[in-house]
Amino acid sequence: MCFASTRCATVEPGKTWELTPFCGRSTCVQNEEDSAKLLELVEDCGPLPLSLANDKCKLDTEKTNKTAPFPYCCPIFTCEPGVKLEYPEVAKDVEKKD
Repeated sequence: MCFASTRCATVEPGKTWELTPFCGRSTCVQNEEDSAKLLELVEDCGPLPLSLANDKCKLDTEKTNKTAPFPYCCPIFTCEPGVKLEYPEVAKDVEKKD
């Protein structure tokens, strides 16, 4: 069983739980390399956009519902005309060596 710290409960492999009060969800999964081990697969909203640094995009507090279930709790941004949200690059996984 996985331990869901946000619920203070155990969860069976294959089951999913919300990460309230955070915006995300987790799933208890079996490790493909060692079936005796369990892993927690975490899904969240990802990194905040870079465009927030220039004040041309703002968090839309009217459209963002922080209490909704994932992924509907993720922040929604509104930008000035012609401005596009830019997100930081996420490092790619390094290939495993044999």
